[in-house]
Amino acid sequence: MSAETIFITIIQCIIALSLLGTFVSYTIIATKRHKEARNRKRQAQLNQLIVDKILPQFIKEDLSEAVSEPLIDRKILDELALMDKTDRQLMIDTLIHLRWHVAGANAFILHRVYVLLELNQDSLQKIKSRRWQVNVQGLHELTLMDYAISDIDILRFNLSDVSELRSAARSAFMRFSKNEPFRFFDEIRDPLSIWELVGFFRILDQSKDTVKSNFANWIRYSRNKTVVICCMKLAAHEQSIEAIDSIEGLLNVNDHALRSHAINALGHLRALHTQDHLIKMYPNQPIDCQCEILFALGIFRTPGAIQFLKEQFLVTYDFEIENNVAGILARLMRGGQLNWTVPQLQERKQRILNYYLQEQ
Repeated sequence: MSAETIFITIIQCIIALSLLGTFVSYTIIATKRHKEARNRKRQAQLNQLIVDKILPQFIKEDLSEAVSEPLIDRKILDELALMDKTDRQLMIDTLIHLRWHVAGANAFILHRVYVLLELNQDSLQKIKSRRWQVNVQGLHELTLMDYAISDIDILRFNLSDVSELRSAARSAFMRFSKNEPFRFFDEIRDPLSIWELVGFFRILDQSKDTVKSNFANWIRYSRNKTVVICCMKLAAHEQSIEAIDSIEGLLNVNDHALRSHAINALGHLRALHTQDHLIKMYPNQPIDCQCEILFALGIFRTPGAIQFLKEQFLVTYDFEIENNVAGILARLMRGGQLNWTVPQLQERKQRILNYYLQEQ
């Protein structure tokens, strides 16, 4: 066989493999699109089934009667009993989607539908899986549908090597724990992400009956910096006055990032007794801490705090400080808390102040 023949054979093989690869790729894409279209169609049918046939039976009930046990029409139950695993998952996704957009009695109705159709059993099976992705899905479903599970079932995931699973377990534990919803802070060794903090805030806002936590001990004793910062933000959000002493103890730490978070939390908590200390420490602080001190004084709004803000605006040459103080003073002036006859200012300072005064 000549070299030319071998070369032609190789080219033909490459072309054949390319055509085969193209065919397989298009087949996979077409199959995936067909499956997605079928799922969308089936989900639309399930949406219609829930809205037209299931929800009306619950809405007619007197939800004030806690002992009432609703029943779904037998024909509907028979229809739902024929659902395969994919359809049951679509039903769970549909209920979660609907519940995300409602609150109060309507959310309770969807929760009851979820339990009555025994979809909760599907979610419970997922947290028993050996695959962490399935565990995460099950925890999210139970949390979003407000189906309580025991602390023990959740805590075993807190020591997982997978960060996504740990995060899902913390959110679930926080939502369902009857005693101390943030007890998992004792076990945390890894850094908390900003998304976990956002999730904590969301669950706190949705769960008005959640037991109030005392963040002071974690702020004082935790060696995990992100836990301390998270607890300070949560304490400020929850207005946990008992945490003020622990936060105040961080004003003298060497870590200026931690110090700036402490100053911010004291401002949100309106810890007026720290005003003199904050003003005294101001000259020796880095820019980020100085900005947080100015922010806190702007919240305090005492005569001494306002006087200090005015003085700093007049004497500072730092652009970031100027902007922070100007924004605070302008907000006080627009709100009527400050009636300040501005003295003759440098043109640059006047422009900055005018900019913030014109802000809505």
